Amino acid sequence: MKYPILVLMACLAIGGCSKKDPDPRPTEQGALVMVGGSLSTSNAAVYQRFIELAGGPIQARIAVIPAASNQPVRYFNQFRDDMVHYGLTQDQVTLLPIAVNNDRSTPDQDESTWAKGGHDKALAAKLDNYTAVWFLGGDQTNIIRTLRPDGKATPVFKAVQALYQRGGVVAGTSAGAAIMSEVMIAGGDSWHALTAPKRERYDGMQDQEVGPLILRQGLSFFKDGIIDQHFDRKSRFGRLLVAVQQHRDSFPVGYGIDEDAALVYYPQRHEIEALGYGGVTIIDVRDANKINNPHGYHIENVRISFIQGGDRYHVGEHRFTPHPAKSATIGQEYLNIPEPVVVSGVFSRNSRLKDLIGFDLVDNKAASEVVSYFHQGDGLGFTLRFRQDERTQGYWQYLDGMKDNSSAAFVLLDVVPSRFSITELSPDAP
Repeated sequence: MKYPILVLMACLAIGGCSKKDPDPRPTEQGALVMVGGSLSTSNAAVYQRFIELAGGPIQARIAVIPAASNQPVRYFNQFRDDMVHYGLTQDQVTLLPIAVNNDRSTPDQDESTWAKGGHDKALAAKLDNYTAVWFLGGDQTNIIRTLRPDGKATPVFKAVQALYQRGGVVAGTSAGAAIMSEVMIAGGDSWHALTAPKRERYDGMQDQEVGPLILRQGLSFFKDGIIDQHFDRKSRFGRLLVAVQQHRDSFPVGYGIDEDAALVYYPQRHEIEALGYGGVTIIDVRDANKINNPHGYHIENVRISFIQGGDRYHVGEHRFTPHPAKSATIGQEYLNIPEPVVVSGVFSRNSRLKDLIGFDLVDNKAASEVVSYFHQGDGLGFTLRFRQDERTQGYWQYLDGMKDNSSAAFVLLDVVPSRFSITELSPDAP
């Protein structure tokens, strides 16, 4: 290809390419498809794009690595059924014997004996014949221990890298998305990430649901930020924010992928696309101010964006491009409510992040900021103040006759430690 050669010559002439160059990694010819988890069979946008990038229904040959899963064969069969549903044959989808957990649905086979599969050179050689690799969900640390133990690349990992570099697709769901970045989030929840020190020890899947932030080295296919998944349902905004702030010199942008949604990365264009029923939240701390506050975690001027439904984002230039069918909301806002009612919790009208900033803020002519709260009752909590300025953008589309497909780009966020006091009132209280 001529373009990568020209870029290389230009880089040599000026003494090297910077991170802001439009195509700093010309050897990466493939694509990444990162799914936030819980991908439904009906999610045609994600499955069809994956198959298209893998060569189409005729040419696609997909190798599945089930290392993360606690039932590797069962969930492989489900994925293969989905591929058949979208036009592939069973022979085009192959299970690679790399796993650490025995699958109780296969009494005649102990899959835990596949723990060294990543070191199998013959298995690695077979990947020369494949156009895509799909990582099943589960525990992302199991993928690392089988493919990149102690930071050392196994033959199978090197073969997956080669597949990506020659134009293949590397994809995965849940844990299979978490592994894609160099800094991998292994565990923790938003509350403990904001209120407790980072922890080194990882004791298993329970640590992914509750506890301090735990970071590990990932597989480093996606070099432009930190990936998180199950983002909307498990409210992982806080833990991704802390992770990118701690690594702002190298990875100051984080990408949180919702369930039933995908982030598709095109390295040659240095661009991502959001597909599926959910969306992708982008957290940018390059211009944020981390404030030394003895009362708790305090950061201001974080830039956040929410994209979905075919929106695109250039990760090098930090440029947002809405899907062409969407209409701008700023300048033709639907709402005109000066002070949107602040209600935090499950009874809130717009309790999800995308709805709070999409409707109450950027689609509301009279509001320049909206506020939500994060707390556990009495004591420490956080005020979450979302603001818009001249850079903020909003777009909206009515999709499928029933779904709001909205986007909000470059919203400002302040996270301010706050003290809360809640007293339940009995009937005879004054």
